[in-house]
Amino acid sequence: MRRNLKRSAPLVAAFAALALLSACGSDDGGSGVSANEDGSTSITIATVGSDSGSQAFYAEKQGFFEDNGLDVTVKIVANVPELAAAVESGDAQFALTSPTSVASANAAGIGFQIVAGGAVYKEDNPGVWVMVPKGSDITDVKGLAGKSIAVNALNTMPHLSTLATLDDAGVDIDKINFVTLDFTQVGQAFESGQVDAATVTAPFNAQIEADGLGSVLTVPYDAVNDRQDFYNTIWFGQRSLVEENPELIEKFQAAIADTNAWANDEANEDERKQILQEYTNLTDESVATLQLLQFGDEATEEMLQPVIDVMSRFNVLPKPVEATDIIAQID
Repeated sequence: MRRNLKRSAPLVAAFAALALLSACGSDDGGSGVSANEDGSTSITIATVGSDSGSQAFYAEKQGFFEDNGLDVTVKIVANVPELAAAVESGDAQFALTSPTSVASANAAGIGFQIVAGGAVYKEDNPGVWVMVPKGSDITDVKGLAGKSIAVNALNTMPHLSTLATLDDAGVDIDKINFVTLDFTQVGQAFESGQVDAATVTAPFNAQIEADGLGSVLTVPYDAVNDRQDFYNTIWFGQRSLVEENPELIEKFQAAIADTNAWANDEANEDERKQILQEYTNLTDESVATLQLLQFGDEATEEMLQPVIDVMSRFNVLPKPVEATDIIAQID
């Protein structure tokens, strides 16, 4: 079953949400998990309505959750802070987010653990792009100096990777005006001249290009790990849930692995796009040109530490975080 929470609420900074959680939340893991008479386990998971968040859609439609003994309610939320809030409050047992959110939470004393892999950056399939409006006179990264750039939220990977790209090119990042904007609103912002550029994920890049509103300037994720693979998104839950429910974690990991095997198979591309379109309301034109992301199963230090290192580079973390400390260990 699926439930939309909301799609157009204004974004707030991820750190603001984490600070609020740290102040008033409690790690009571395991809430919301129920065992059913047929032996299945009922849980709720939260994700976003995009290609990077689409594993849940495929698992639901193809029956991979059910095959692995899970009865899953999928919630689609509008932005990154809502994902952390859903897990912290117990409204969801697992959620999809960037590794940056989990690292930030742990640095703030919130015990989130990574339980499974999500979308993987690959040089030939990066999943995130800096785009400029149609007719823009900006032709390279240096041309972004002093401009306004939209990102989905501050201190997320789209934001941090854009900072790294600008910094590597010698652009003064202190003179960039970053504007938080939902990916769905970037096309309209381009039309109105609200921003000079925007960092967007799939499938929104395809939608903007299909509508003739903008084009790709550069790939910010190339600056994260010297163009080597890393996790763009991961699945996480509360540490107490991981410690108290190892069988649930294994069921969820198995369902995600089955999902990844199906989704990464090129033979399923057409069906995958049909499902994605159902959950995201993408137009036929944008789906036709969409390069689908690839997914990974296991959360590893090699695929996560580069993301944390980018956070440290821009002093986002109040204290050091090691990837091995935020990866769930199942005995």
